[in-house]
Amino acid sequence: MSARLDLPPEIAPEVSVVIVAYDSAEFLPACLASIPGGAGSLPHEVIVVDNASADGTLEWLARSAPDVQVLENGVNRGFATASNQGIRAARGAYILLLNPDTRVGAEALAHTVGYLREHPRTAAASCKVLRPDGRLDPSCKREFPSLWDAFARFSGLSRVFPHSRLFARYDARYLDDAAAQEVPLIDGCFMMMRRDALNDIGLLDERFFMYAEEMDWCRRAHEGGWAIGYEPAGTTVHHKGAITRRHTFRMLFHFHRSMAVYYWKHGHHRALGMCIVLPGLVLRCATLVVLNACRRDRHVSG
Repeated sequence: MSARLDLPPEIAPEVSVVIVAYDSAEFLPACLASIPGGAGSLPHEVIVVDNASADGTLEWLARSAPDVQVLENGVNRGFATASNQGIRAARGAYILLLNPDTRVGAEALAHTVGYLREHPRTAAASCKVLRPDGRLDPSCKREFPSLWDAFARFSGLSRVFPHSRLFARYDARYLDDAAAQEVPLIDGCFMMMRRDALNDIGLLDERFFMYAEEMDWCRRAHEGGWAIGYEPAGTTVHHKGAITRRHTFRMLFHFHRSMAVYYWKHGHHRALGMCIVLPGLVLRCATLVVLNACRRDRHVSG
């Protein structure tokens, strides 16, 4: 995880876009088509790491995207491991982790790289991420979760009081959506990382199969004296959950497992914290599995 990612001697693109695909054929074409407009004049390359898709993703890439570098995995290796594969293959000074269910807005990559150039101690930055209906996705700038935040989120208090700094601190709605600024944490759906920071901080922790790996990396960045940035001049639309929704039960398991790994790794009082968090995570995961099963049964019977 600490191996250096030195630039190759030949002329390299400034930005490497790394996309982890898993049954992404429905969204990947629009995502790839949006990247040139998002990059503007920035020289860039695109690397797709496919995690054993079974929906024709690889066939479409071979037929319609010959300029994209494709790395094929015979099994689903998870987001963190596949992202690290792409990062190791990347040649750019800046490496963008981009979800396949996104559409990059005009100059979004260029604006984000501009922010990183102006702030040399910023390890990574995000643009303004929007949902398809135009609402801000608060995950693009948020706080690190605490035990209190976990309770507020899992109990539903954060949804009842979405603008409360006490009950909804994790979503950081108190931060100005329109201002470029340092933020605690950004989302991995659009995460522009500086190569020098990766060399200093290391790659993503592969113990996180999916979810929370960007949270862990941003935390390690802060601990190493780096900052994390948010540049709203560029925008990206994220069809959040559109792909993972097809694998609901598996994704619920991985989300709650990753949060348990995160709290164990970064908790100040790990034993006490896990005594509180782990039962809550198990209970919440089981509840959501049951609710989703009931919804599916109603849909089938209807």
